[in-house]
Amino acid sequence: MGPGTPSHLTLSGSRSLRTTLLCLLYFAQGFPWGFATVALLSALSEAGHSKEQLATVGGMAILPWTFKFFWAPMIDTIRFPSLGIRRPWIIIAQSGMALTLFGVWSTGDLASETTLMTIAWVFFTHNCFASLQDVATDALAVDLLDEKERGRVNGMMWGSKLFGIALGGAGMGTVIARYNIATAVLIQGCLVVTILVLVIATRERVGEKIFPWSAGEAQQPGDKPVPEGFVGVVRNFWRGVISGVLRFWGVLRELGRALSLRTTALALLLALLVPICEGLYVPLTTDLFVQGFGWTAERFSQVTGTWGVAGELIGALLGGFLCDRLGRRRMAGFGLILTASVLVTFSLTSDYWQQEGYPSLLLPPLFKGCFAFTTVSLFSLYMKISWTGAAATQFTLYMATSNMGHALGAQLNKLNDWISWIFPEAAGISDSGFYLLAGVLALLPLAILPLLDPDSIGRRKQLAPAPGSSSPAD
Repeated sequence: MGPGTPSHLTLSGSRSLRTTLLCLLYFAQGFPWGFATVALLSALSEAGHSKEQLATVGGMAILPWTFKFFWAPMIDTIRFPSLGIRRPWIIIAQSGMALTLFGVWSTGDLASETTLMTIAWVFFTHNCFASLQDVATDALAVDLLDEKERGRVNGMMWGSKLFGIALGGAGMGTVIARYNIATAVLIQGCLVVTILVLVIATRERVGEKIFPWSAGEAQQPGDKPVPEGFVGVVRNFWRGVISGVLRFWGVLRELGRALSLRTTALALLLALLVPICEGLYVPLTTDLFVQGFGWTAERFSQVTGTWGVAGELIGALLGGFLCDRLGRRRMAGFGLILTASVLVTFSLTSDYWQQEGYPSLLLPPLFKGCFAFTTVSLFSLYMKISWTGAAATQFTLYMATSNMGHALGAQLNKLNDWISWIFPEAAGISDSGFYLLAGVLALLPLAILPLLDPDSIGRRKQLAPAPGSSSPAD
């Protein structure tokens, strides 16, 4: 395909093509999340690893998603416009995702601690690239989606991500149980490569290059044509780096101004605190159900990847519907109370956990649903209070901080290790005690919500509208 490629074969010219590609990219983001937090953790638990070890793997898998704050300005400032504004970064990210997966294709004994740490580092690296793809895909959506199609396509993208989580969790959990982890990783790698081929074969706009050596040129207004040859590529790269540093400094100044207000600064603390209970919940529940209740890893993966994701979907839809009508803070607070109620109720009924007929099956969908209800309400709140010229970066910072909270929460599963190190004779905290702790942690952010004044930010937006303040798709 040359510069004269028909518009219906480019992302900007074909609504169906860009919708399909964006949904596939979001599916590719959800798949490793479901695999790492559900299928992988349950398989490692079944192999005999403790919840403390699961917390290490889970924390390392989630931590790279905090890097989104650094990826966002990088992809905005370092560009290769003749290849497309966002497409090169998506290709880099997906190539890295595929290489890391194929690098762990052959693993040792899952019960080995060496294998455990190898897998942890591989998925840490893999999710560094996955979080880069996440940011680049959001930017591509903001660039190419028409205002009238954003709501519909964003909904389809979220649905694709949830489908990816379900397949990565339930589907790959079944593959691991029936075959082995190497087969599951190979399937995941092949899916990534398939989507990568589609990205490589597709131009953002008519007239752009497919490969650096292909015919074509930059098509965005204001983008200067890049000189051909190696010297031109190097010169353009350093020009992009220098201008990027200058623009990044400007974004940081705007971000500092945005966070100088009480509401926006406290929202950062809120974003850190809310996901801590979820971070604590994931390794704890995997360990309890697989090692405590005797569930197989396959059964736990299927329940969490189907019923859990279904609960998450219902909670997200309900939270989005109600927060627009009844208020973001009110619904976020209500969601936190529901989340805490689920955790505390499960904790206080620990004497009945092992009895026949106890509805332990309901815990994953109830917790996931209540927490998704809370999360969607908070996302809407963060979007509302993101202002100034750094609004998109501010929103990304809230998302990155939320992932940091999740990673920190996972480390709380190691409390017994810390307690025994300080007080060798101490008995430690029981599983029911951990669930009670998670419930209390879910209530702590309620103290922050009344201190926020989102309407004051809205008034500032009206007085000084900020250009380019649209928020990413997630």
